[in-house]
Amino acid sequence: MNNDNIEKLFERMEDQLDIYEPSANHKARFLEKLQGQGKVVPLKPKKRNWYTPIAIAASVAILFGIVTMTSKIDTKEEVDLASVSPQMEETQSFFTSAIQVQLEEINKISSPETKKLVTDAMLQLEKLESDYETLKKDLFHSGNDKRVISAMIQNFQQRANLLEDVLQKINDIKEFKLSENENSIL
Repeated sequence: MNNDNIEKLFERMEDQLDIYEPSANHKARFLEKLQGQGKVVPLKPKKRNWYTPIAIAASVAILFGIVTMTSKIDTKEEVDLASVSPQMEETQSFFTSAIQVQLEEINKISSPETKKLVTDAMLQLEKLESDYETLKKDLFHSGNDKRVISAMIQNFQQRANLLEDVLQKINDIKEFKLSENENSIL
């Protein structure tokens, strides 16, 4: 019923409805009329707001900077005793070379009788090296704390002492074997 009323309304107003497009200068004439009434209307087109694109670009630049700095910090996290001072670098070099010499000697003089002893020592050495890696991270986070530096030096000393003990035990086993062989011949 309501639709019938709307249709009748359109039929009555058929000749009165404006169904044509406005002329090309319609907008300019409209603005002139508004200005004539005393209202200020800009004739220039609206300027584009550059704030949003600049804010997005700045955000991307900041994010890129953070990612770059994070990757640089992660690579620098590998701090060791040598990075503390020249004296600590000498200390680390001394212990590293001493441990390397002891490992080579153990590999040279080990035998099937000492295999279990050497295997056990290598497991203990791996544990100490793992502890040293943890100490390196602690050194980075603590800002060269003297307690961490001392613990790192003690770790080197423990590794050197462990290998020295293993070398001594291997030599003792060899001497025992030689003396046992000498007694069995007589």
